[in-house]
Amino acid sequence: MKKTSELSNFFNEIFLARRRKNPKYSMRAFARDLSLTQGRLWELIHGRYIPGTKVTERIAELLKLAPEDKERMQSLIAAAKAHPASTLRSVSHDEFAMVSDWEHMAIYNLISTKGFDHTLNSIVNRLEISMLQAEGALNRLMEAGLVVNEDGRFVPAYTNVSTQTEVPSEVLREFHRQMINRSVTSLHRDPVDSRSITSIVFPANTKNLAKAKKIILDFNVRMAELMDKGDTTEVYSLAVQLVPITVSGR
Repeated sequence: MKKTSELSNFFNEIFLARRRKNPKYSMRAFARDLSLTQGRLWELIHGRYIPGTKVTERIAELLKLAPEDKERMQSLIAAAKAHPASTLRSVSHDEFAMVSDWEHMAIYNLISTKGFDHTLNSIVNRLEISMLQAEGALNRLMEAGLVVNEDGRFVPAYTNVSTQTEVPSEVLREFHRQMINRSVTSLHRDPVDSRSITSIVFPANTKNLAKAKKIILDFNVRMAELMDKGDTTEVYSLAVQLVPITVSGR
């Protein structure tokens, strides 16, 4: 992970700790507590604004940082000056828990498609969700710093968002379950020429599983790059399912 992402995680850890104490605590309140505008806080978190010595000292004082935390922040800010802002946002499990329901990532991608009119009604109609769902999900995306409002237009803060892998998590399991269910919905709703749902059954040597997972991961990235070329007008989900359908005899 790049240093700019570590700086983002540093401030997000503080924000989430305060939010756990007060569920109503928002990014707006966090900006107020740091004596920053909300836009400036967003730029700071995403490496697009690197504070000088005076502002760094003021933030440390307002946050009441312990000496070791202040030193860590100063080190991350210094490192951020030497590296450009990352286009990849790696979110922690706590952060992902805030935006783990399927509509969050659907909205995150929908707002960058051609023809999107940047209204809640458009989100409701395109995703077939309620107004309450749309408004709540969009607000959580903005509070998490993944989406910003630029003069009435909702814009993704990063080109790509990823989560930690290979770590057991009920939140991640629920997200995958929801995405699989979206595939079932598409199976019954969408015509064949607008979807591809295939399956194959084969004998497997489980010693090759790690290599198979690497191939699937590489395939996912290549497929996303292919489908993102040109004018994007829809949001698709790719769920490659490599799972045992037998009960182990061991």
